[in-house]
Amino acid sequence: MCRERIVYSNNINDSDHLFRYMSLAQFISIIENQKLYLKKVKLWDDPWEAPDDQLPLMGKGGNPIFTESLLASSTVGQCWTCEKDSDAMWRIYSPDCQGVMIETVVKNFTSIENLRHASLAKVIYYNKSNYIEKRYEIANNHSYTFAGDMALKREAFKHENEVRLLVCLQDYHELGDIWEIPVVGFNIDPKQFITSITFDPRAEDWFVETMKKYCMSKQLNCPTEKSTLYTKDLFESTSIIRKYETVKK
Repeated sequence: MCRERIVYSNNINDSDHLFRYMSLAQFISIIENQKLYLKKVKLWDDPWEAPDDQLPLMGKGGNPIFTESLLASSTVGQCWTCEKDSDAMWRIYSPDCQGVMIETVVKNFTSIENLRHASLAKVIYYNKSNYIEKRYEIANNHSYTFAGDMALKREAFKHENEVRLLVCLQDYHELGDIWEIPVVGFNIDPKQFITSITFDPRAEDWFVETMKKYCMSKQLNCPTEKSTLYTKDLFESTSIIRKYETVKK
């Protein structure tokens, strides 16, 4: 699906909800600077990002030649997930129990300013035995545009159920030397872009109340709550009652 400046892979819909887990500092940065910060894909933590670079080209005389993709080297990105209130995601991205999960909908990505060559792509997961199959799957799906192997991830990360916002900087001549830029900020209106804010289920109540006041002071009127992931509400949510009966032998 194309929205002029951004192309969605065809397994994503306008109305899909996406989530991003982050540290408190990252959340405050988004609100105060009104920007989404996208980092060079080649600088992400996983050294297997853009895995094509691990595979050599066949040179003259049959000698393998390792090269670096200019496309991957000039692309910045940010990771989102389809997983709402995931225990695994909280533990990974909120180790201090003060993390934040923001929610948005896919159609809101069109409101990000200054997007020119962008892809919102659902990650396809692979293992070493099916890499060629999955690589062809993306190559033959034109909705992935330039995302290519940057939309591939090892199955060890499948729990992240990831969607990636990727922006190729080769059209951004005003940035200067795009090859040396590690991070680029894109303007957003947080009040419009963010549809809900959720705090770590392990967060202390004082922290949650403080953050609610902060959000109110920034006129963030979307739902703002502590995650109920660990709330013991089985009876309240199901109305199930146990009943003991005598069993005749």
